[in-house]
Amino acid sequence: MFLTIDHVTKRFGDKTVLQDVHLQVERGQFVALLGPSGCGKTTLLNALAGLVDLDGGRIEIDGRVLSTRGHTVIPEQRQVGMVFQDFALWPHMTVFDNVAFGLKIRRDPRATIRERVEQVLATVQMQGFETRYPHQLSGGQKQRVAIARALAPAPTVLLLDEPLSSLDAKLREEMRWELLSIIQQAGTTAVYVTHDQVEALSMADHVVVMHQGRVEQQGAPTAIYQHPETVFTAAFLGASNLFRGQVSERGVGEVTVECSGFSVRATAGKATGGEATVAVRPSDIELILGDAEPPVRDGTWLSATVRQRAFHGMSWQYRLETDGPIPQRIEVWHAGQVATGSRVSLFLPLEACRTVAESPLEREVTVAAQA
Repeated sequence: MFLTIDHVTKRFGDKTVLQDVHLQVERGQFVALLGPSGCGKTTLLNALAGLVDLDGGRIEIDGRVLSTRGHTVIPEQRQVGMVFQDFALWPHMTVFDNVAFGLKIRRDPRATIRERVEQVLATVQMQGFETRYPHQLSGGQKQRVAIARALAPAPTVLLLDEPLSSLDAKLREEMRWELLSIIQQAGTTAVYVTHDQVEALSMADHVVVMHQGRVEQQGAPTAIYQHPETVFTAAFLGASNLFRGQVSERGVGEVTVECSGFSVRATAGKATGGEATVAVRPSDIELILGDAEPPVRDGTWLSATVRQRAFHGMSWQYRLETDGPIPQRIEVWHAGQVATGSRVSLFLPLEACRTVAESPLEREVTVAAQA
């Protein structure tokens, strides 16, 4: 394996910010570290860069141990590149000098520096900007220069700390495509920190969901989105309806969960005890109007009333309330327009309903409360 993060632990005082983090990355792979603020993803990136020491575990790149407890190879000897959230360009240097900075520090020949700078500026489509200063560039152009500077020394691993967060929405989407193309063209291994699920799912080969300093779940974007294993992953990685209840029946690969006011059939997934939580994506729920043909498949039927709606261009977001003595709110995404107050039927396909487990931290809290 090209990059190994082997059971890494990091503490700041009494606070453990990384706890037994384990991750293996293949050469040329694009990995996204995804999670909310404070989950430890930036600390892990800084540990990869050599900016923080470890309290436990090991970091190894291409067979070379870079970090263990009591031993940290300094950043300039790691052959890693870093793209920061705020670009961090030298304001008094031209584009050329910013990109050439790392090459000059390691004392490359002048001709080699010029050739390499021209090469990476061409890669990020910034030819002709060599003599400009950062204040003369747009946000997207600054980002390209920051990427070129990180790529110039030909790093073995490129580290990116939320590099698109300071851009406006339209430019952010454009740069997402461009950044992915640049990294693919460079053929470098990339570790990308973000709290934006769209960035993680659309750019990465491998997504690592982090929560409270731990790896909650990791895998291919499609697999981790379609098959969340925990309540946290289901809720954080895309919108989910979560229904908690008691398992009343068990079948082959499926369970029936009695929730407040209704029952849901779901794939067995992580249902292990008497209680279970069922997750279902809003886009997987079928909204059936009175004259629509109902599906003939295994699943759960519910009656509900539309309470709120919002238009999102390609679809409508509906918040509905189920019938019964204990109404529950359900979110559904539907292409058609339905008036607020309308009564509708909802179909939850069996294959779209999946039981999920509590997160490791939540399980610890539950056990402590029961002790």
